[in-house]
Amino acid sequence: MLNHIHRWLQAKKFFKTFALFATLIVVFLSLKPPSPNPQSWTFLYLRGDLFLHFICYFGMTFLYFFAFYTQNNSLSKSALISLTLGSVLELLQLITFFQRFFDPFDLLANSLGVLGSWFIIKGIFYYSLKE
Repeated sequence: MLNHIHRWLQAKKFFKTFALFATLIVVFLSLKPPSPNPQSWTFLYLRGDLFLHFICYFGMTFLYFFAFYTQNNSLSKSALISLTLGSVLELLQLITFFQRFFDPFDLLANSLGVLGSWFIIKGIFYYSLKE
């Protein structure tokens, strides 16, 4: 079974393309002006957008890991890119042009998503990480 997964992850062009499109979607959603009447919601007593930030960067780290799977330090690269992307997008929200607001809790949720993904990848793919 693990050999099948390893062979499947060799399709780096597919994962790089998928990661690129996912990144573009995240950039768009992070910088587009908010809707005039946003509906707030909660998930387990947390603001819903924090849950979405966590899930988004959790998934982005996985996608980047799959895209860099055949390279050395693939997990480190994927975590660094995800953290950098999340940080840059949050800092860009300080610019009034984007009509967004910087929220340190968004940055924390992004980082926790990356960290959660890192632990799961480390646990599942420990046998093949080239670090």
